[in-house]
Amino acid sequence: MIRIPAVPLPEGRVFQCPTDLDELFDGVEIEISPRWMGQKIRKEDMYLELGGPRHGYQSFIHVDVAKEASQVDDGRVELIGPDIPEMPPGSSVPFGIWLRFWGPQLTEDHVDPLIRAGFMPFEQGEGWMLVNTRDTIWIRLSRETAHKNTWHRMGQCLLGMAKINFPLVEKGEALIVIGAPEVGGRDLIQKILDTTIRPEWEAYDARLMGLEDEDVDVFYGCTLCQTFAPNHVCCITPQRNPYCGIMSYLGAKAVVEIDPYGYSFVMPKGDCLDPVMGRYTGVDQTVYERSSRTVRKVNLYSALRYPQTNCGCFEAAAFYIPELDGIGLVDRRYPGDTPIGLTFSKLAGFMSGGNQNHGTMGLSIRTPKSKKFLQGDGGWTRIVWMPKEYKVLLADCIPEEIYDKIATEEVGTDVETIKAFLKQVGHPIVTKFWVDGEPRPLKIPKPNEDWPDEKG
Repeated sequence: MIRIPAVPLPEGRVFQCPTDLDELFDGVEIEISPRWMGQKIRKEDMYLELGGPRHGYQSFIHVDVAKEASQVDDGRVELIGPDIPEMPPGSSVPFGIWLRFWGPQLTEDHVDPLIRAGFMPFEQGEGWMLVNTRDTIWIRLSRETAHKNTWHRMGQCLLGMAKINFPLVEKGEALIVIGAPEVGGRDLIQKILDTTIRPEWEAYDARLMGLEDEDVDVFYGCTLCQTFAPNHVCCITPQRNPYCGIMSYLGAKAVVEIDPYGYSFVMPKGDCLDPVMGRYTGVDQTVYERSSRTVRKVNLYSALRYPQTNCGCFEAAAFYIPELDGIGLVDRRYPGDTPIGLTFSKLAGFMSGGNQNHGTMGLSIRTPKSKKFLQGDGGWTRIVWMPKEYKVLLADCIPEEIYDKIATEEVGTDVETIKAFLKQVGHPIVTKFWVDGEPRPLKIPKPNEDWPDEKG
């Protein structure tokens, strides 16, 4: 039974779901299939919204692995808060879903693939839309299929999909907290996040920080997002998480070991052509073969020259600001304009779809914590602007001597104002990349085109 000692929870309702493999989806009315991946549900077509920008992206789906079989009540789904039919059309609430699994061979290395398996009812469910992961998650349910759904049945789907897609799972249970006002609203979700969930995420991430790209013989790839970004191929390395944030290097390794013929696969490193930019012969060859032979070169540590293609579910983005010859960062939480005149959503629309857009690159929230973050472009010495909240979130990984020199929306989004600020505070970009104290904009090629100095 899932309990959170640090946060007293209101009394909930308990449902028992089938545990026999032949009966896992008995009573479920919606279709769960790859055909529904990437579907978008507009506000006017929405019956229910969970998490997302209205609630400051303060929601979660969390997965952990129990050490003992006795710690999991197989098939149990506990609901705290209102059920789907009890909520009026157009409702929007924060939420939290905690999934716990057990199997004699399950370890912490399996958390990432378990999260992916758990996401499937939302990601591939008829009438459901899912964006992002962890606390930036955003889910919508359409009016058209709302009548087919209850949290009992969705909990059943969450547990069932994990079991059929991850054979090591023998037992599973779910705790679903719908943050309606009557059970504590956003404050309840926030307390669970702050006291329990985020510390667990930080501990999990810390395990991965000690492994570097040079320490491993192979990387891993993923093409799950090709259902809506046909030529996108994601490269997963110890120091480079996928843009969606769902998978880590160890998680991808576990997925391939269990399902070697699925969306995730081994990506040979080959020879290292450029250790600063992060260019490898094996990565180039694999991406070329799996991108319908459209992408020939990939630099893993650059957003400017031959970056990885972008899908559409990235948690944050890096973008080139020509007037400053610098790079800006923006996360999905930030609702305002960036220095290039685009909000995150408009920028994401331009970037996504599987093209290689020089000057833009999707990011996981965790990506900037890597020592190799954009090192091919100058790393943090090239970053000139980012939202204040995102900057605070990344404070531990931004070099101390640069932190106060990166502009935020409080300085402004006008490039001339930012330029004056960078000169005033002595940002390293002024001496490292500008010429005679002035920026010299790069001539960025069009999507999928070569840089002029490398044609032929």
